[in-house]
Amino acid sequence: MELFDVFAGALLAMLATSLGALLILLIRKIEGPLYSAMLAFAGGVMFFSAAEMLRGAFLTTEAAIIATGLVLGLAFILVLERSIPHLHILIRKKKITPAKTKAALISGTITLHNMPEGLAIASAFATSGPLGWLVASAIALQDIPEGFAISAPLACYGVKLRKAIGFGILSGIVEFAAAIAGFFFLSAFAFLVPFGLSFSAGAMLFVVFVELMPDAMANKMGKIAVASFLIGILATFCIAGVLGF
Repeated sequence: MELFDVFAGALLAMLATSLGALLILLIRKIEGPLYSAMLAFAGGVMFFSAAEMLRGAFLTTEAAIIATGLVLGLAFILVLERSIPHLHILIRKKKITPAKTKAALISGTITLHNMPEGLAIASAFATSGPLGWLVASAIALQDIPEGFAISAPLACYGVKLRKAIGFGILSGIVEFAAAIAGFFFLSAFAFLVPFGLSFSAGAMLFVVFVELMPDAMANKMGKIAVASFLIGILATFCIAGVLGF
């Protein structure tokens, strides 16, 4: 019964992420103010999620471990950002555009972020069924804007709509797999969860402030970008508030 509950809870989170990714179908053309608004909104969702991950880590481990994870997460994405174009040239024998680099970073960091969320579902169900369903439901509701936060900027950076949705769905699959695997191997890997939370938070914060927000505020779109960023934070905060996070 416990395994069935974990499977169902993880499936719920995965479907929620996929639903969020599919919301991009409601938008036909992405340009101008809409382009800036979508990037900034995604940035707001990611910022709040990163802050919640850091808060969760602070409740379970020492500040030094969190700081180490945060710095390594930032450094990891910085190195990845510098490496992707070179790796692409080596593999594809041609240059990759800055937009494609940004798209790869966004999909990668949010997928990385979904792994500790899957572990959170696993650890909650390992504690008790009611706690597991509370956490799984909360994460599922939060995963709807997160799924959108993957697909929307990817579409903005020129990724085909089908692929943008596919990356969003893939991140949900990663979360599902992490929940199932985490449930089986929790005793061995539970001590890594706080570090993973802070590492992922650092990676997401890099993408928000180095990639998303500068692009969202370009071409005199600063006011729209700031407003959309705050709306993204507020929307995710309301979801967390309703669920008592």
